[in-house]
Amino acid sequence: MVELSESQRLQLTRMKLRGRIKGQTVAVALVLFLATWGTWFLLSQEFVVRSAGAAPEVLSRRKAGWPKLSESGALIAVLVSFVVLAGLISWTFLRVRKAEQRLARSLPRRIAHGKKLGVLEVAGLGPVVLWLLSTVGGIAIGLGIGTLAEAAEARLAGFTYAAGIVVLGGLSLVLVRQVIEQPALADDERSLRTDDALRRKDAQLALLPAGVYLALPMTTAVPEFAGLFWGFLLGAATITLVAVLAARIRQPDRPRSAPPSTVL
Repeated sequence: MVELSESQRLQLTRMKLRGRIKGQTVAVALVLFLATWGTWFLLSQEFVVRSAGAAPEVLSRRKAGWPKLSESGALIAVLVSFVVLAGLISWTFLRVRKAEQRLARSLPRRIAHGKKLGVLEVAGLGPVVLWLLSTVGGIAIGLGIGTLAEAAEARLAGFTYAAGIVVLGGLSLVLVRQVIEQPALADDERSLRTDDALRRKDAQLALLPAGVYLALPMTTAVPEFAGLFWGFLLGAATITLVAVLAARIRQPDRPRSAPPSTVL
């Protein structure tokens, strides 16, 4: 049996911790989703007991007078779902941060990079470009539809789309700032590289491209502008791919040297 060093045990503990917390968050999200749509289904049904046979049989039919969501109401419901998703992500970050603060108190010494890292260095070019395009482009499209559309429902959908992106974009900025400013949890060079990898994943998760995600339901919520949103989706995917390929081509084949570390 191979005995792990203190540094290896620290890395393994952090990975298990994050995996467990993120798994619990996914489970909570699924429960909320099933509870919401299950309640909606039950409220929209009218149950009838039929006793024609030997045993009574329970049937259900949709209530004739049950109101259906309008296009703007459906869009608001989608935006609420994304806000809930962003809240779950924030909750995950908070739990991970508190758990790692407890781990940090058990370390006899800690090391960190000698210089402060920026967003591009931590998250990478592709996620940053996608987030900027998603946020700025999505807000511009939403405001344009809200200003130029003829139908009142289409204008409301456009302004709601833009407002949802503003909320989620601001939340992304708060989360990614917390990720970058979080002190490194490492006691040697190897665990510092692990800390960099985990920090990179956290930053990429924090940069939620809300505009791109919300563009897909908008294609059905505002049918007359569906072509614009499909073009936005394809443009975001193309520009992100080009940015990632350009970054890889610029990188030399030799491994990058890590920034100097400092013992705390």
